[in-house]
Amino acid sequence: MDDNVDFDSLSGSTEDSIVTFEDPTEADENQMAIDVPDNCANSMTSTEFVQSIPSLTKHHGDITWEDYQNGVDMQGIDLAMLGFSCRDTYRMHNAQSVYLPGLCMDHPRLSWFTPSDAEFFSFNYSTRRVSCSIGHTQLRHLVVSTSQHDVYAMCKNSIMHWNASRRKESSVLNMSSPEVTSRGLRHMTVTTIAAIENLVMAGGLHGEVVVKDLNRNSIVFADHISTRSDPITNAIDCHWSPQGQLVMMTSNNDGKIRMFDTESFSVFNTIRMGFAVNHATRQPNGGKLLCVAGDHEDGRLVDVDTGKPEVILRGHIRNMFATAWHPDGSIIATGNEDNTCRIWDVRNPARQLGPCLPGFFGAIRSLRFTNDGKFLIMSDNSDYVYIYLVGDMDFQRKQEIDLFGLVSGVTVSPDDELLTVGVVHKAAGRLLEFERKDWRKSSSCLI
Repeated sequence: MDDNVDFDSLSGSTEDSIVTFEDPTEADENQMAIDVPDNCANSMTSTEFVQSIPSLTKHHGDITWEDYQNGVDMQGIDLAMLGFSCRDTYRMHNAQSVYLPGLCMDHPRLSWFTPSDAEFFSFNYSTRRVSCSIGHTQLRHLVVSTSQHDVYAMCKNSIMHWNASRRKESSVLNMSSPEVTSRGLRHMTVTTIAAIENLVMAGGLHGEVVVKDLNRNSIVFADHISTRSDPITNAIDCHWSPQGQLVMMTSNNDGKIRMFDTESFSVFNTIRMGFAVNHATRQPNGGKLLCVAGDHEDGRLVDVDTGKPEVILRGHIRNMFATAWHPDGSIIATGNEDNTCRIWDVRNPARQLGPCLPGFFGAIRSLRFTNDGKFLIMSDNSDYVYIYLVGDMDFQRKQEIDLFGLVSGVTVSPDDELLTVGVVHKAAGRLLEFERKDWRKSSSCLI
C-alpha cells in the first residue's frame, strides 16, 4: 500500500491516506460547480451537495424489505426531495475526477461493458445501528460473515457483531477497552478485520494484530508484528492447511507475509516480497499457491511454503489491492487501482480469462467468489457493488447495486444466501443485507 498515493487521481480527494472521516465528501476539497435541479441551490458545489444529504434523509431507523417494497430508499435517502438528476450529476462530477485520460475511460480493455440486466440478490434489510467506518481509505476488508446470521463489521473503534436473525448488534472487540490497551496497544486504528469460527481478528495502522476468542471471551493474541517505519497490517486471511491446521496469514506494508499457528500464535513461516503486500490469499482445496497483491502492477503466484515465484500475472497497470480464488482453485480474480478486475486461469496464466471487468468509481478494492462458484462479487471504491454471473467464465450478465458512500467491505455467508455490504456515509451509511433471489422470502428463513 502506497502511503504517498495521489488521491486526487483516485477519488478527487486531497486528504492524506489515513482517514477517520465517516462521510466520503469530508475529504473532497475540490470546489467545482455542478449543475443541479431547480430544487437545489444552483451555486452548490459537489461537497456542499452531499453534505446536505442529512436534511434529505428522512428514514433514520432500520429499513425492511416491506419498507423497500413501499418505496423507501434502502439507505433512507428521500429520493423525492433529492431527485435522480441531482444524484446523477454528482456521480458525473465524481467520474470526471476519478477517470484518468488514457487510463480508464479510453483504456482499450474497457471497451467491453457487461450490461446490468439481472438481479441475483435482492434487498432484504439495512440498519444504521452498525455505523461502518474505514481506518485507511485504500483498505476495504472491514466486513466479514461466519454464518448466515453472524456478520462482523468495523465501526469506529469497535468490531461490531450483527445478528441478522435477531436484528441485534453488539460490540465484540473494542480497541479502547482495557483488554486491548493493557497489552500496550493504545490508540489503535483498525485497517482490516477477519473472522473464522470463534476467532475475531483486527489489524492496525502501526503493524498491530489483535485476536479475540469469542468462546473464551478473551484476547488470545495482541502485539505489533512489524516495527518498521511503514508497518501497516493491510489484510488478514485465514485458511486451513492440508494437515487441518487453522492458519492466520497477515499481509503488511513491510513486504512480509506471516503465517501464524492459531494454537500458539507463533509465526511458522514468513514470505518476503520486494514490495508492500496489500492482500494475499491461499489457493483452496489444499493448493500450494499463494496469490499476492501489492504495490506493483503485476500479481504474483508463489509457493505457499517457500515463497518461490511460480507465475507473474501481467496486465494491470497500477497497484493491486484485492484477490479472490474461485472455489475450484484454478481461477483467480485480481482487483487493481487501474479500475479493473481481471480473471486468470492458473493453468494458463499468460491468457486472461473472459473480459476485463471495469469499475466505475476508482479502484476495485474488494472481491469475493460465492462458495458455489456461480458469482463474482466486486466493489468499487465507492457507490457501486457488482455481482457477475460466472457462467462459462464469460461474465455475460451482472447485477449492479447502486449505493451512496464509501464501500467498507462486502461479504457473503458460507451458504451463499446472504450478501452483506458496509457503506460509510455521515447520513446514509448503513450495513445492508441482500438475499439470494432463489431463496423463498419468509420470516422463518431468518430464524
